[in-house]
Amino acid sequence: IEEEGFKNLEEGQEVEFEIVEGDRGPQAANIVKL
Repeated sequence: IEEEGFKNLEEGQEVEFEIVEGDRGPQAANIVKL
């Protein structure tokens, strides 16, 4: 999650992210809260 300090998301929180290929398949990267 791209922000300073403690990083958490609330249920239903809208986010924007990129999908990258990790060791175990696709994963989210560069997560930004909207």
